[in-house]
Amino acid sequence: MADDFSELAELAADLSTVPPEANRNIKKALEVTARSVKEDWRQGAEVGRGDGYSERYASSIFYDIKYPLNGIEAEIGPELGRAGASAGFLEDAPGGVQAAPQHAGRDALEANEADFVRGLEIAITQAVIDKVEG
Repeated sequence: MADDFSELAELAADLSTVPPEANRNIKKALEVTARSVKEDWRQGAEVGRGDGYSERYASSIFYDIKYPLNGIEAEIGPELGRAGASAGFLEDAPGGVQAAPQHAGRDALEANEADFVRGLEIAITQAVIDKVEG
């Protein structure tokens, strides 16, 4: 997946023509993927040593499902206000903090991309079948 998320913008545009009957299953696909990304991110974000916030960084990662006008989106990452959330800078730390960049979030997103696309394909195909048969 491109770092600029242009592929996600293209996917969002493509999904605008999907039958509304697919919404329930698209929501399910998004939620399953968001949960998987959260779990994978937490696993990759575990810090073997440190004190305070860096040790709790992984446990600060959550996801929220939101419903903006005519859409659905998932926001995944450290939840500010939780212990450890401010250690999110470790994701791209240049090594000056005695740690190499983790890229746990990016890696988790990339690891779940194919499953997400497959889930969307199933949701859309089922909606079309239901509409044709219905």
